[in-house]
Formats: sequence, C-alpha cells, structure tokens
Amino acid sequence: MKMTKASDYALVLLARLEQSPKEEWVSVREMAEELGIPGSFLGNIVHQLVQANILISHRGAKGGIKLAKTSSEITVGSVLEAMHDPMGLVDCMEQPGMCPLEKKCDVQKFWSVSHSLILAALKHITLKEITSYFKKGERHAAAIKIG
Repeated sequence: MKMTKASDYALVLLARLEQSPKEEWVSVREMAEELGIPGSFLGNIVHQLVQANILISHRGAKGGIKLAKTSSEITVGSVLEAMHDPMGLVDCMEQPGMCPLEKKCDVQKFWSVSHSLILAALKHITLKEITSYFKKGERHAAAIKIG
C-alpha cells in the first residue's frame, strides 16, 4: 500500500501547521521553501485541502493558510480523500482492467476487503494523534489508538 507523494506532503504540511499558533496565517511560499516542496506542487495540495475544508486560505500581503479544524477533527482518511488518493494495495485496486488475471482472480475480493479495512482504520487516526505521537518520542505502533 503506497500513498501518493501529494498525500504524503499534505500530511507533512498539516503536521507543520498544527505546530503554528492558531491565529497565525502561514505563507504557502515560505512553507514550500521550509519543507523543500516545489511551490506550484504545494499550491495544488493546498487548493485540494481548502476545497475539502481542511485548510482555510486568505489572499493578500498578510494572507496565507491555516487549519480550518482542530487537529483532533482532521483524520488521515479525510486527507487521503481530499487528495483523491486510491492507496491501492495491488494494481487492480487502483486501475481496474490493468491486470491480465483480473477476470479469473480468486484473491481480488481479499484485496478489496483488506483495502477497505485499512482505509476505515485511517479514518480514525487524527492529525493530533500523529503529531503528539512524534512529540513524545514514542516510535512504536501501540502509541496510536485506532477506534
């Protein structure tokens, strides 16, 4: 299971914004430079996150972006949905018709169910859990509770 680079960068951006003062507008250009992400690519990511009501943006000299919700209300699953990330486990999950075995495959249903279960779990992991997990220095899976 592999998420797209856009989804990965979206989560990195959101984690960084979660650390910013809530009333502060953060410049997309400055954030792109700080994170080492091409500005136009980050701009596209920001646009999708604004469309999904995960970020709010404000134009102008004192403009920028900030979280539209608290970090407890933003889930990994909602970010993946905003980024239209299929996160397919196997090719046939991402692009039906691409696998020559698809019509006679006995395990496609298994991959479909597995994929659904993973996405359902990601809808319960919040940005706050991710950022607090790393702030505490805990580096094991038990630090994040699902459900």
